Amino acid sequence: MSELLTHHTKMINGFRMHYVTAGSGYPLVFVHGWPQSWYEWRKIMPALAERFTVIAPDLRGLGDSGRPLTGYDKRTLASDVHALVQSLGYDKIGLTGHDWGGAVAYYLAYDHPEMVERLMILDMIPGLGRTGDKMDLQVAQRFWHVFFHAGIPDLAERLVSSNVRAYLSHFYTSPDYNYSPTVFSKEDIDEYVRVYSAPGALRAGFQYYATGVNQDLDNLKSCTEKLRMPVLAWGGERFLADIVSIWQGVAEDVQGGAVPECGHFIAEEQPAFVIQQATEFFEPLRSRA
Repeated sequence: MSELLTHHTKMINGFRMHYVTAGSGYPLVFVHGWPQSWYEWRKIMPALAERFTVIAPDLRGLGDSGRPLTGYDKRTLASDVHALVQSLGYDKIGLTGHDWGGAVAYYLAYDHPEMVERLMILDMIPGLGRTGDKMDLQVAQRFWHVFFHAGIPDLAERLVSSNVRAYLSHFYTSPDYNYSPTVFSKEDIDEYVRVYSAPGALRAGFQYYATGVNQDLDNLKSCTEKLRMPVLAWGGERFLADIVSIWQGVAEDVQGGAVPECGHFIAEEQPAFVIQQATEFFEPLRSRA
């Protein structure tokens, strides 16, 4: 894998953004979630690089990117990815996002539809909700971590920093999030613990949730038009399941469903499925390279 992938950094919107590339041809951008990094796409990139240029950035504050104190609302994060793509000389992309990366991808597609020609979403809805919506109690209980991270982020950081590995491992190994608790190897967990143990990384990650609660609800409420590009939305059977109907609320052309025998971390639990879906979905764009 390492022979195929190259690591780079660029100054983007005032911070150093780390990103990984592979392949050649029409550009596909893959946006990771939390608690992950570009490394989420390690099983996907080599296969797709045979047909496309694949770009996987570390989002602001996460992975090996810089950790500014502000800018963690999803619209600003989307502007970071937009600026990176422009700096690389591309004006059209196919875009994939997972988890918070899916919310970032949504805002990038909404704010820059001239750039995003096709959008693939993995186990994420467009945001936490819209201001004024109600949340079911069972949903709130299932997403306990959202409120733990967002409520008092500095306190959450102090509590988690005493044992980053134990806390993150809960998400990587628990059947609440995974179909199988053995998807992530020790080496995989080591890599994620490495980047989230870096100074400022936990704080940055928890700011994703804090802004999600405090700002993104209003941001989503302001998105009154539907996306017009094709959207492919897959949820893990054991986590969000079929998310097509939710995405149909914000996009005109949505396909997808639920990935069987899969939890939240689709790219790592079912990489062959993701490769097949991405190859078929983005194939019509290759002629435009």
